[in-house]
Amino acid sequence: MRAIVRPGVVALATVLTITPIMSSHAQVSAKPKGGAPASAKAKAAPGQPAPDPAILKQVLATVNGEPITRRDLIEFLSQYQISLEDPQQVYDDAIDTLVNMKLVTQYLTRLKIPVPPQRVDEAVNNLKKQLESEGSSLAQTLIDSNKGIDDVRKIYADRIRWIEYVNQRGTDAELKKYAANHKDLLNGTQVKASHILLRVDPKATAAEKEKVRQKLLGIKKDIDAKKMTFAEAANKFSEDPANAQGAGGDIGYFGLSNGVVEEFGKAAFALKPGVVSDPVETSYGYHLILVTDRKEGTPLDFEQNRPHILNQYAAELQKDLLTAQRKSAQIKVNPMPADLFPAPQPEATTPAKGTTKEKEKAKPAK
Repeated sequence: MRAIVRPGVVALATVLTITPIMSSHAQVSAKPKGGAPASAKAKAAPGQPAPDPAILKQVLATVNGEPITRRDLIEFLSQYQISLEDPQQVYDDAIDTLVNMKLVTQYLTRLKIPVPPQRVDEAVNNLKKQLESEGSSLAQTLIDSNKGIDDVRKIYADRIRWIEYVNQRGTDAELKKYAANHKDLLNGTQVKASHILLRVDPKATAAEKEKVRQKLLGIKKDIDAKKMTFAEAANKFSEDPANAQGAGGDIGYFGLSNGVVEEFGKAAFALKPGVVSDPVETSYGYHLILVTDRKEGTPLDFEQNRPHILNQYAAELQKDLLTAQRKSAQIKVNPMPADLFPAPQPEATTPAKGTTKEKEKAKPAK
């Protein structure tokens, strides 16, 4: 896995009809199990029996006083295929997403954007048809999940409210301006790049970060002075696990919509081919970036690509909204419950040939 790529978050859950903002280390698969709302989905975390109803009320986080419960987390995770190689990271990323969802819905509620009941009715009816096509029913699904129809209606009302908010902001004039300023993102332009990564903990002190940054500047100086090539420097110094086989730091082609960490992608696309960047900080550490090729995308026709432009605009609108809301929000996250995920099962071992038991079985009967 490339150290600068966000694994599995590019097209994660539909949250209010657009991609939620998660941390760069998310371990949740990008492919959801189904399209029904979380309130009408499975009741247990992967590999877990259904929890006791009382424990489902356990508060894992609060956002401006509103709780996020264990039930909320389980229902969110049950929509996706989860890799539990790092349970703590899964918990952190999922809670972070749920916090973002809560912040968005709280903001939209304060705006008092009206939602016509007919649109909610239509969404619920579509859900009924979907469940029936899968051999289930909304009534049974609600019973199984211990939820009411009002819970489902609220989810759809929040999604519709977000759509209305985006449509109010995303006028043709605004979208054309956005498209003009984000051509590389929208038209599929790609760059091919190599990088040298020196890792540093995001929580490191300023002095610790500066020490790593200065080391990287020294490497850049040697590359610019042609004392070594970029590939040689990457093989010698880079702490990207993906470069372990001596790839010279090459990470191939990527676009701005391919899930690359934002700071990395922005820096790479601003570079001219053949120029080594100054140190670029991301959540992984500091990078030197060298762009080796660039493939220009196809210019977009605004009318034909308006839905695509609107979707990208909505994602950035959400990101900006969350940045602003987090500045004043009161957010408290509790430690991950020790029993949240199933304990790893020991691998079954097969006795080697020639063990004592096998030798005893092989002895001829007297």
